[in-house]
Amino acid sequence: MADLSLWLDYYDDIYSDFDSRNYLKRRVSEDFLYELKNALKYKKERINDLLLLLPQDKRDESNESALAESLKNFFIVQFQSEAEHCRHKLNRGILLGIAGILLMTLNSLISFKGVHSLPLVALRVLMEPGGWFLLWASFDFLFDDWKEMKKEREFFRELSEMNIHNEILNCIWATD
Repeated sequence: MADLSLWLDYYDDIYSDFDSRNYLKRRVSEDFLYELKNALKYKKERINDLLLLLPQDKRDESNESALAESLKNFFIVQFQSEAEHCRHKLNRGILLGIAGILLMTLNSLISFKGVHSLPLVALRVLMEPGGWFLLWASFDFLFDDWKEMKKEREFFRELSEMNIHNEILNCIWATD
């Protein structure tokens, strides 16, 4: 088990600059999430602890446990949301594939029977590209989009399982 440490100048580094609400209700900054993604990308081992390093004079120890809990809850909610989104999109991709196969099968049956009435020929003209479109849209999702969605879900799963701690960062500034 390893830990991941991030340097913060102050608590506002975690939250969106555009959200003026209390820390416990503010949105988490996209910049903060980006930095977390980059830091986790190069870690091979499982991360157990997220350490938020702050200078001593910027700490507010009375709010730290509430901030850590709020951040943890955000990660859990995001993980649940991403997991639900993945399930929904997977089901949709599978349904598109099934619909495409059904349309192509129906088109093949009409063609095999050799029925040459105008309505059935017109129906075949619509079903053939429609079936291919549905099948390729399904494949596009299942083989391309699904990977990205799984990465996002796994990112938030990993964050939701971490313990979040605030640490004092004792800085010694060298002066010339």
